[in-house]
Amino acid sequence: MSPMFDYAHLKALSIVVSQGGFDKAAKHLYISQSAVSQRIKQLEDKVGQALVVRASPVYATEMGKRLLRHYAQVQLLESELRTEMNVDDPSLPTIVRIAVNADSLATWFLPALTEVFKRHKWLLELVVDDEAYTHHLLKSGDAVGCVTTSQSPMAGCSSEYLGNMEYMCVATPEFITHHFAQLPQQPDSILTAPAVVFSTKDKLHDKFLNFYFGINEGSTREHKIPSSESFLEAITMGLGYGLVAHLQARPLLESGDLIEVFPGKRMQVPLYWQHWNIKAKQTTIVYRSLAATARHLLINPE
Repeated sequence: MSPMFDYAHLKALSIVVSQGGFDKAAKHLYISQSAVSQRIKQLEDKVGQALVVRASPVYATEMGKRLLRHYAQVQLLESELRTEMNVDDPSLPTIVRIAVNADSLATWFLPALTEVFKRHKWLLELVVDDEAYTHHLLKSGDAVGCVTTSQSPMAGCSSEYLGNMEYMCVATPEFITHHFAQLPQQPDSILTAPAVVFSTKDKLHDKFLNFYFGINEGSTREHKIPSSESFLEAITMGLGYGLVAHLQARPLLESGDLIEVFPGKRMQVPLYWQHWNIKAKQTTIVYRSLAATARHLLINPE
């Protein structure tokens, strides 16, 4: 019985989407652009609908994303099978794609996985996004697992609790003296003092101000700095105040470089590991490593 899909066609689809175009995919696959187009067309004829939107850059349709997820799962299982059969092919390394939020990446994530990837000689490919959005990358097939705030597992996936990341609202002593000297007598200073937020996707600062002070989204002044390291640097340089993860904040609080703006007022963000429900040891080993490190570094309320 012939396979349902020609995996050379699925590979072409994967490369077209990852490279963002047919010309770049052709160069990557060492074939002509017309050959790439023909493979995609044959695949679309097979499923009876478009798999990519031919824009600039090219991107996958919903059905295209489903096929890409299937192809990524097959690749993961085949790499595991090669290992079990002791078939060592350096041209076909095991690539494990994981979606993770920037704060985890900057603190506890890499220490949790480094030894595992070195020992198994796997290649790690990270996609960084806000923790509230990483599970969408799992759904689209762009990752085999993700660190997310979403507890409910998506269809075909499992969800495992890792622990909480605690965020403290901090600033330099000089910034507090200049902007918040009259707190709590003059709470309006929160509206005028510049805050530092990670990006437009990051709503944690808005949730913090709304929960503790009833301040609505869009009422404050914000610097948007989408880099975990530069975000923290901006706060330590006195550009603004902001919510910093406890693993980054504590050493700076202990040294006196930063001070809590609102002592005792903190936000806890639960993190979960979601992964595909396929029998691949990579996702199991990755979860065990993440969970072991999370138990020591994240906050686990009893």
